[in-house]
Amino acid sequence: MPTSPPSSSSPARPPADPTASAHVPERVERRVDTTQKHPAPNAEQKDLNSPEARLPHERDQSVDMTDGEPRPEIQQAHDDLERGLKDTDRGTPAHEAYQKQK
Repeated sequence: MPTSPPSSSSPARPPADPTASAHVPERVERRVDTTQKHPAPNAEQKDLNSPEARLPHERDQSVDMTDGEPRPEIQQAHDDLERGLKDTDRGTPAHEAYQKQK
């Protein structure tokens, strides 16, 4: 197989790395005082009595979550019990049956 004659131009070189000649600064050890407390950015004193500051169980037990008005289903249940109607939920008979098995 015949080979092609070498080209008259210079052999192909990879492009020069522009960062190869860039000056690299000497590494300097930085010392940071970790004993001094710095405030967090945008840190403000939070109101611990705000609704967001409460724990989940405290939010669940608070009255202000209902705006003072009970849900219609809860009001109906309350009125039914006040009239003497019996709770027909299956939880009560199931609980009583379980207690008899003990």
